[in-house]
Amino acid sequence: MQFDDLNEYFIKTLESRDKGYFEEFIKTYDPVFQNRANRFVLYYGLNENDAEDIKQIFLETLWFVFLDYDTSDPIPLLQYTKKVAHHKQLDYIRTTKNVCTVPTQNGYNELRKVIGIYNSNSEIPTDERIALIVKETGFTEEKVIEFIAIGKVTEYPIGIVPTEDDEEELDGAFSDELIEDPSISLFQEAWRNICHEYFREAADNISPKDKQIISLSLGICFDCFGIFKPSTYAEIAMKQGASSDKSIEKKRKTAIEKFAKELCELGFCDGVTLKQTDMVLVKEDGEKKVQSVTYAYTPYGEGEAGEIIHTTIGKHRFQIIRLAEFDMTGAYAEQVTKIIGYMSGTYIKEKFCAIPLEELSKVNKHNAKRKLPFYKKSRTTEQK
Repeated sequence: MQFDDLNEYFIKTLESRDKGYFEEFIKTYDPVFQNRANRFVLYYGLNENDAEDIKQIFLETLWFVFLDYDTSDPIPLLQYTKKVAHHKQLDYIRTTKNVCTVPTQNGYNELRKVIGIYNSNSEIPTDERIALIVKETGFTEEKVIEFIAIGKVTEYPIGIVPTEDDEEELDGAFSDELIEDPSISLFQEAWRNICHEYFREAADNISPKDKQIISLSLGICFDCFGIFKPSTYAEIAMKQGASSDKSIEKKRKTAIEKFAKELCELGFCDGVTLKQTDMVLVKEDGEKKVQSVTYAYTPYGEGEAGEIIHTTIGKHRFQIIRLAEFDMTGAYAEQVTKIIGYMSGTYIKEKFCAIPLEELSKVNKHNAKRKLPFYKKSRTTEQK
């Protein structure tokens, strides 16, 4: 029996405990699997005999995803499978078919940093780009040249991404792939997949309710990274049995901070904690206004906090009282000034923010502004 809705094959198998439905699906759609594998091999310039490996990766992924599938899930099994299988197929290329591989995560991060600067400055000559990379990363010229060579040989001229219909479909039907802009490379695809791995692990490390709040409010599935319509706070409150949408809003802020800290713990990014320690108010035109606010800041981990004062008027809006113990170059202090600026006068009491590693790498012992203005106690309007 053939079903118009492909997801019925899997639901029937689970409900009846009859694997005949699953086997019928594999048999009926084997030509489709083979065709997709052949096109994958063609687009990525692999050998013809690699098609069987690519096909088997999809079928193995389908089986393992099926074992954990919930029949009440509104997202079809194949939508999960295609996302996960595509990642595994790309990993197959990276580990077995490339001219070279990058065996460690740290090595990959360094490679990504170098290639990122190289590709984003295509308007200048190669020798100038190399000099720029040396300046911004602190790597030797020899190391930079080696990374550029690795980056170029691991790039593929054509990338494959799902079509818009493929992303949004809910009936489990198979769609053709779309050949993307040639500027998209396997390097970028691999980085996207690495991000997914970190996000998935970080999400699994927080509580199921926190994970659900973030997932539903953003409209992102942390298992397959499919996108769906985000839920309102009221809708999430009903699903979790919360007292009100306001409680979900508060829980969401806490959940995001937990998620960010997990990403820091995994080494994907860094972070900093801000805690308001003082606020000076002045009376102006009969209204109380903020003259200055002081924040203690601590880079993720441990160590003695630094302190920064922000004044709402004057030449120097931000002044350092002292640098944090593990902020020798002032890189974290620089990020804190941006975070306070984004508050737009709300001055949150306490906040944890994630910081991309590449942002911190822009400040090193060679370019750090060690002569930043240091704090001089200002007088209030009343004292004047």
